[in-house]
Amino acid sequence: MPLLKIDDKEIQVESGTTILETAIASGIEIPYYCYHPALEVVGSCRMCLVQVEGMPKLQVSCNTFVGEVHPDRKVNGKYDMVVYTQNELVVKERKNILEFLLLNHPLDCPVCDQAGECYLQDYSFKFGNAHSRFEEEKRVRPNEYLGSQIVINHNRCILCSRCVRFTQEISGTSELFVEARGYNSKIAALEDKPLDNLLAGNVADICPVGALLSTDYIHKNRIWNLEQKPSVCQDCSVGCNVDVFSQQDQIFRLTARENQDVNGYFMCDIGRYGFHRFEKIERIIHPMVRNGKSFNVLDWDEAIKKTADLIEKSKEKTAGIVSPFHTNESNYLLGLLMKETLGFLPPITGEEITFPTKFRISADRSPNLRGVNDICGDLVKDFTSIIKTRDIRGLYILDDGVDRKLDDSWKDILAKMDFVIVQSYAMTELAKSAHIVLPGLAPFEREGTITNDKGRIQWLRPSLATKGDSKPDWEILMLVRNALHKESEYFADLGEVIKKMGDQFPNYSGISLFKIGTQGMALT
Repeated sequence: MPLLKIDDKEIQVESGTTILETAIASGIEIPYYCYHPALEVVGSCRMCLVQVEGMPKLQVSCNTFVGEVHPDRKVNGKYDMVVYTQNELVVKERKNILEFLLLNHPLDCPVCDQAGECYLQDYSFKFGNAHSRFEEEKRVRPNEYLGSQIVINHNRCILCSRCVRFTQEISGTSELFVEARGYNSKIAALEDKPLDNLLAGNVADICPVGALLSTDYIHKNRIWNLEQKPSVCQDCSVGCNVDVFSQQDQIFRLTARENQDVNGYFMCDIGRYGFHRFEKIERIIHPMVRNGKSFNVLDWDEAIKKTADLIEKSKEKTAGIVSPFHTNESNYLLGLLMKETLGFLPPITGEEITFPTKFRISADRSPNLRGVNDICGDLVKDFTSIIKTRDIRGLYILDDGVDRKLDDSWKDILAKMDFVIVQSYAMTELAKSAHIVLPGLAPFEREGTITNDKGRIQWLRPSLATKGDSKPDWEILMLVRNALHKESEYFADLGEVIKKMGDQFPNYSGISLFKIGTQGMALT
């Protein structure tokens, strides 16, 4: 373990660690643009220059490694390396580098979408000159559409090459490259191969300036207006960690949140733009009961009573349909309500896609199929057969939501039921077939736990406020259960449901939202 000194701070690190990595881990700020922990080091931006005692020139800290030296060569007989990040020479060179990078950069911060989270803004303020000496006309180039909803503003680009390396190393598609040399250099897409891969949106995330922009977000809002909340993507069973940016109950964008045990630093475009499908749906925000071909609105007390009465009349002939789109807690409570008479609709599947860095888009397009199987036990795969053999006359269904399309066989089953109770957030095909509709929460309103296909349980946090009279799905199920069984246990909050679930299923024992945290935890 070499002993390193950065400015006045002594740090022990593993041999082979770079100076920049050591500084970041120790809370010491060294500015950088081209470095990204998931990409190959190129040291092209020169912003991370530091002075290393015993070396004749300033060194790029992102590509200078720390290692043990012979005792006779240690600095002051003690340190393997001594680094200066704030002395006069380093400060002067940082100012020069920033001045060079800003030569042709436009002064368009007021209209730039990167404003508020821009490295150029931050570093110019902290490390740059107050005035520019550049008096010539700036180079002006038109914007270009690269593909996959990504536009490049060449005038803002500092040629850090993060985007180029991303398409070469992460997506493996190599659409982007640096065209020409010197003053004429620019980022371009191959003429016959525009940017076209399901990870393309990440290039806008990793761009340190406002050069790469998503057409989905350009000029939509300002970062300081948006509320940022950690969550989990619900568009496949990988469960990528994301940050949700919203204002006044409207989501404006999703970005990847780092989790090395799940998605690394990135997310796919299916999850990135998938929230739009929830924007123009017919929401259900009040309990409703069928009246001929239409529905009448109920209050909650009446809705719960009618639901309990229907189930009570057909106890042995009522079955529950759990959902891999709902949380573990909701599926668990439906299991308690319906005992062993459970099933689920056919899985929603797509194409399994794996990228060179092992980033994966699962073929299972539901977020919690593993949780359903863990919590609800051995479900009946051929649920249509149990409907016939047990003469099932009523169904209580947790609706998958707008992603579910019913086939003809299920439409026939629903039509033959004496009653169908559906918990849903939208007027889906299932909800339209229901006798009673109970308004649950939409995907970005729910809170609970979901388990990805690798057995990692994660905390699904709400990003938007509850709409109308909607209630959390676990709470609706608890109210129905208490109406049926007065002596049943009452759960005051989600944490109590999780604890009770853990008592019944050993793999989930000892779990709490606090322990799961923002990074999740592997099941035992």
